Amino acid sequence: MKRPREIQTENAPCIIGAAVRERVIERLVKFGYRPAEPEKFPERIAKFAENLALWGATTSLTARPEDPAEIAFHVIDSLMPAVIAAGPEPGLLAAAFDAGRRVLDVGSGAGFPGLILAAATQAAFTLAESRRKRASFLSVAAAEMGLVNVTIETAHITPSRCVPEFDVVTARAVGEPGAFYALAGGTLRPSGLAILYASPSQRLSLAAAGVAGLSGYTRRLYAVERDGVTVERVLAIWRKS
Repeated sequence: MKRPREIQTENAPCIIGAAVRERVIERLVKFGYRPAEPEKFPERIAKFAENLALWGATTSLTARPEDPAEIAFHVIDSLMPAVIAAGPEPGLLAAAFDAGRRVLDVGSGAGFPGLILAAATQAAFTLAESRRKRASFLSVAAAEMGLVNVTIETAHITPSRCVPEFDVVTARAVGEPGAFYALAGGTLRPSGLAILYASPSQRLSLAAAGVAGLSGYTRRLYAVERDGVTVERVLAIWRKS
């Protein structure tokens, strides 16, 4: 049976985009975080959520692409390195996403965290995504968001073809940390940062990070609300030796 028209309207991409924008801005105000272009950032997030909702109906980008609360969770989680970098105790993240910095996001998928960080900061981002449909989504979403600091890399990046040209390498929801370490070690400039989003209980194979030339391991704990529950998260950070 066809769903009622009013239910369909509630799930319209523009409605979802507006709801995500409202939730994200509300939470960022609580964090005391101000994005690099505050007048443009809210609409960028709304456009991102609209496109995610639209593409998510036919493409497996993320779970619950029609749920504003779930999208807002992923957006806020993606933003946390920038939030910490702009806070009173930035640590290794100080100036990580400033203008002139080059950031590689490995396995960008639905744009978490690459597109979101690019929307909030002035660094130049390369989003590596070899899956064709997801790369197409990233290209369309970046254009709709008006992001001029984003490049989409569709070729599969392997350690053997890495060039050390980035200041920061990020990854979120990776399956095997060892693969991330190898890519980060090969693509980072000396003293560059590798940032891995993880759960506090996740095993990170620190010895493998050392083999890849990453050292000075630091954990930055934070919490994000999801479905009314506080979720503990961690940023695992290394420097390229």
